Amino acid sequence: MTDPRLAELVERAFDYRGYVTLRRSDGSSLVGFVYDRDAGHLELFDESATRRVRVALSEIAGIDFTGEDSALRSQQMWERRKGRLEPRDTPTGWEEQRPILLLVAIDRELRSAAQALGLTRRGNRATGRRSGSDFVALSVGIGGGARAAIAAEQPRAVVSCGFCGGIDQVLSPGDLILATAVRDESGQVVETPESLRTAAARGLQGMRFFEGDLACTSSVAATPAEKRALARPGTLAVDMESFTVARAAADVGIPWLALRAVIDPLESSLPAFTRETHGSHLGPALRYAASGPRAIIDLIRLSRDARRAASSLEAGLQRLGAAIASEETRP
Repeated sequence: MTDPRLAELVERAFDYRGYVTLRRSDGSSLVGFVYDRDAGHLELFDESATRRVRVALSEIAGIDFTGEDSALRSQQMWERRKGRLEPRDTPTGWEEQRPILLLVAIDRELRSAAQALGLTRRGNRATGRRSGSDFVALSVGIGGGARAAIAAEQPRAVVSCGFCGGIDQVLSPGDLILATAVRDESGQVVETPESLRTAAARGLQGMRFFEGDLACTSSVAATPAEKRALARPGTLAVDMESFTVARAAADVGIPWLALRAVIDPLESSLPAFTRETHGSHLGPALRYAASGPRAIIDLIRLSRDARRAASSLEAGLQRLGAAIASEETRP
């Protein structure tokens, strides 16, 4: 039976929007962001937001709330400031100075965002100005990094952008998905703000894009069977980041969008090494290629489809950036 004190700490940790420190019974500790729990385990991303860790409740001696609840701070700042904002038609108002924030998970997606909007990149951050608005693009990994980024940047709008896998059989590599809603593995749904999505759709006119829901998972859906298992009416594609971004933005009243480019359509499988987190996929890809001619063919196809997806994403973000910059994004 779970200790009632520990059960209460687990629930608090799940609701907490900052990093916590798990103290284990063996004397070790683990810092991370708790994203799920059940009767016997607690699930978290480590503090680098690149590794998922499952810890049995029986191994936990205590939980310390060591990281700032940044989303709560962001909300409190907004509540203090909202009564003092200058009118929307005042170009020097605080609202107009807030950037548009693009959040991605991996380096390749950050390169596409920076290229699309002409941003200057330093490390995992790219910044610049386009269509009269400031843009910030950040690579935050998969998981808890979105909340901290939103709290730090105080954006006027947030875009989750990057690559995805197709669930609807009509999709091909390079097709763009503009999310109408995102759904996580537990069935929770966050709907995209309609006014901002409508403006984005107008900006994308003339491109091959589809509007529909995104299924968001905590692990790679690499095979056709895994993608079919996620199918729901209206669900077009799957990714691993957009729900986390949408939830973090919605919790503090900031408008958000998700724009994803399809790499692997429904009937396409990803190589096994894509299920794992790597600083670079070059080494794993070379080892995979060494397994035989079929593997080489798979990698050639994946590389071709990834280039097509990156090109579409860049073109879409060019259009989207101008559309969002001109849109009234009042929280």
